[in-house]
Amino acid sequence: MENDEDGSPSSSFENVYRSLLFLVFLYLAGDVLCGKFLRIVPSLVGQIFCGLVFGPSVLNLVSTEFSTLGEMGLVLLICQAGLEMDFETLKKVGPRGGVMAIVGSILPMSLGFILSYKVLHLELKSAIAAGCSFGPTSAGIAMNVLEQCGVLKSQLGQLIVAIAIVDDIFALVVLSQLRALTTSTNGESVNVTDIVIPIVSAILWLVLGGAVALYVMPTVFEKLYHLERRYFEEIKGNGKHGEEEGDNDQDDSPSLKENVETTVIDPQSTDTLNNATTSDDSFQCSSSLCHVVILLFALLPATHYSQASYLCGAFLAGLSACQDSHASRAYNQQLAIIIQWLMRIFFGATIAFQIPIQLFNNLTVIGNGFLLSLSLLGKVMTGPLLTPVIATDGRRWDGHHLRDCAIVGLSMAGEAEFAFLLAGFGLSEGLLSQEIYASVVFAILLSTVMSPVLLRTTLAVFPEKKNCNSNSRNSNVDGRSTSVIITEHNAEFDMSQYDEDLP
Repeated sequence: MENDEDGSPSSSFENVYRSLLFLVFLYLAGDVLCGKFLRIVPSLVGQIFCGLVFGPSVLNLVSTEFSTLGEMGLVLLICQAGLEMDFETLKKVGPRGGVMAIVGSILPMSLGFILSYKVLHLELKSAIAAGCSFGPTSAGIAMNVLEQCGVLKSQLGQLIVAIAIVDDIFALVVLSQLRALTTSTNGESVNVTDIVIPIVSAILWLVLGGAVALYVMPTVFEKLYHLERRYFEEIKGNGKHGEEEGDNDQDDSPSLKENVETTVIDPQSTDTLNNATTSDDSFQCSSSLCHVVILLFALLPATHYSQASYLCGAFLAGLSACQDSHASRAYNQQLAIIIQWLMRIFFGATIAFQIPIQLFNNLTVIGNGFLLSLSLLGKVMTGPLLTPVIATDGRRWDGHHLRDCAIVGLSMAGEAEFAFLLAGFGLSEGLLSQEIYASVVFAILLSTVMSPVLLRTTLAVFPEKKNCNSNSRNSNVDGRSTSVIITEHNAEFDMSQYDEDLP
């Protein structure tokens, strides 16, 4: 902490004031400007722009420690996504989501490598590093837009969540291989374990961890709940023991039967029963939430130190309780507002602070950035290539299926946190020059902005139309999970032109 000449810690006040100002402008730029006035533009675009202005690249008014808060928001959001997964739907879309994630990573990485090696004439290892930067998909961007538009809990939304989780894990595997490539570049011997462990760890966490989360942990949580319930009832019973003994002195009185009958017919007994039911429900919600939080704190370091993605640990923690409605309800009640604000910081700090805007003053950098952004066509192509026909009455390549293909492709095209991480690693290890790094980051920034804009436009023009209550984001029609049209209040953009479709 720096002091003024008189020794007063004014810098502390300035940091607090600037931080509060930053949060206010994040809300104004995202939720007000983009959410209310520029309705088709997602709020995250305004938040990224605000972060660019306040961050180290322009005014440098706030601490880069905000980036850590944003990462915390992403962890909580991924855990929430796991909690809200539908078990039956996940069994259908999970394996396909894994295949789509791998294909959707390999295609853009291959295109990026070809463009870098053949068109920009980079060295082989530099071209590999540049191409790898276009593999990851941003789970935060896709889930933010899908949640606002009421699609996240649909079967299509859960397919995209599965893709994003596997994609992040695949990005960590790619990063480990880049480290091995750097080691060989520096003349050091490559350790086989450095190559094999990340791959094996990712597969085990995905397959074995997912199976345990879905088939074992629900039984464990249920047994824990009954043990906790019995324990607290015993404590509660011991506390009332003295009071019960006093009541037992009157057990032989002739009025006992009358008292019992009075209790049965007393209208207040209904309120007592309701209060008992409410208390039991509240206890179960608290118990379920504690189980999820404890498991989250256990899986985050376990996945990280086993060289898998800690986001996979967050997802598995939520997935373990996806069959318990109490856990999801308690999680949303306690953490929904916190997650909302932390995700504003995620886009305004974690992403925005990584953008080297001062390097974008070179036309060659900009031109190469536009060229490299063509790599993202590989992700967009994954939509029409592999998206299944979800509607039971639909056919492949009809209007509904084409809409789903566009949503999947555009959701996968959004890149951010892990893409910046891979590009930054290439720069720090000397695989990428400053100019190529700037071009790669510019291409990633284009996807960060354009993907959510195009995705939201698609969802606004081609919404799900269902005859059901608009206050519910999901329904079950003919045995299939579907999303519904949501109102302007929930989606933050004008849907009044579709009002005639609402009941």
